[in-house]
Amino acid sequence: MAIVRSLGKAARRAGMRAGDDLVSLGGIPVRDILDCLYFDGEEKFDAEIVRGGKRRVLHVRKSADEPLGIELEEEMRPMRCRNKCVFCFVDQLPKGMRESLYVKDDDYRYSFISGSYVTLTNLSDDDIDRIIRLGLSPIYISVHAFTDEVRRRLVTNPGTDTLIARMRKLGAAGIKMHTQLVIVPGLNDGEELTKSIRGLHGVEGVATVAVVPVGLTGHREGLAPLRPATREESAATVKQVEELNAEFGGFCWCSDEYYVKAGMPPREYPYYGDFEQIENGVGLFAEFYDNVDYELSSLPDMRLNKKIALITGVDFAPYLREKMKEVDAKIGISSTVFGIINRFFGETITVAGLVTAGDITAQADCSGMDAAVIPDNMLKEFGDVFLDNVTTDEVSRALGVPLIVVSHNGSDLVSRIADRFRGEERR
Repeated sequence: MAIVRSLGKAARRAGMRAGDDLVSLGGIPVRDILDCLYFDGEEKFDAEIVRGGKRRVLHVRKSADEPLGIELEEEMRPMRCRNKCVFCFVDQLPKGMRESLYVKDDDYRYSFISGSYVTLTNLSDDDIDRIIRLGLSPIYISVHAFTDEVRRRLVTNPGTDTLIARMRKLGAAGIKMHTQLVIVPGLNDGEELTKSIRGLHGVEGVATVAVVPVGLTGHREGLAPLRPATREESAATVKQVEELNAEFGGFCWCSDEYYVKAGMPPREYPYYGDFEQIENGVGLFAEFYDNVDYELSSLPDMRLNKKIALITGVDFAPYLREKMKEVDAKIGISSTVFGIINRFFGETITVAGLVTAGDITAQADCSGMDAAVIPDNMLKEFGDVFLDNVTTDEVSRALGVPLIVVSHNGSDLVSRIADRFRGEERR
């Protein structure tokens, strides 16, 4: 059932009401909100509803730019993943985190809505046809290896043998695809990595490839014996991907984490094109620097005379320390950067987005500080809870300073610090 919770003028004008069971739009059964969103752009179609046990057909007439404004009572529940990937991060999670983090999902709908990666192995042929019919583009696909046999070893699902054929079908129908390769040393690196990038470049519709290192926590009891890439292997991977990127004119990139593991500085802003893989950690450092530079250029010199703690992961800490020298000089603060060692997941996890509240309060000594700054990717999206289910208020009390949450891309780092203390001065 698809019960209408609320609706806009166009739907009301056609006779639809809150509480109706929306059966179909344009003759297509309504499965979830995506079907409603698709018909926002249509001008003339019928809507079949059930009201008071009676079925009725409504005639919708509207302009293409007038949305239906329909919201359904039941939210989409993520499709569960049936893969058993050898590197599955959910299998490596310790206890005590938010319950939702233990759900394994592989849902093409959320891939379109929020950019999460899917393997396409848990879908039916009807689902693939629906992606095409609704024009769900772009979609984000975890490929991991172009060779079926290698990919089967990684995701341990025989359904993955249809992946490339399904991608070709999507591409031929005009669906744009962003892809990722999670690299496990000894399985899909080296020659297989080159084969994967070349293979994906030959698939119509594939726009980008992100190459990211496997994430291994300290909680792998009973799981496959995997290891992280060495410094030398990381440097070789970066070189390999950069050469292919140059050959294809901007198609594949390593994540910033690979550069850190290789002991190499990440590339500068122009290298990353349109930053279409930014949420995968590709070009995040470059975007951060550029955003901070823009903010600094738009603010007057200030002398706030405040001591600020900045909290991040081990990877980014040295880069942030260097950039904060410019920020300190511009707005007159004294900053201390804490690169938090990840005890919760294990010290092999070094990114800021996986830092927990417990590790922060155990390692960040904010005595004598006026505030502590954290990036928003440490928190639940649109919320104030860390991965270990602790709130920002609780962390603030434990540290003894107010927390300032800033965008992890640096777009408001300087302005939020400045506004926080300029406001105090005005009072």
